[in-house]
Amino acid sequence: MLTGKTTTGFEFTIEDSALDDWELLEALADIDDGKTQKIGTAVKLLLGKEQADALKDHCRNDEGRVPASAMMAEVGEIFTAMRENKTIKN
Repeated sequence: MLTGKTTTGFEFTIEDSALDDWELLEALADIDDGKTQKIGTAVKLLLGKEQADALKDHCRNDEGRVPASAMMAEVGEIFTAMRENKTIKN
């Protein structure tokens, strides 16, 4: 299990089974191939629906929108932790 906290304070847990998920690997490969629409799929596969929704709420602004830039920054930190397979804390 991988746990961490992003620089903005979002706490996450990634189950070991998510790190060994073929569909996540496919989604990440698609993203590498430029299919950015797969980012949402990858986030849900990595974090699970509940944490993915919590991440969106964490990024939601005062207008009720979820800025893509905020989500991408958070997801970038989480993916970095996943790649490095280490716990991050801030």
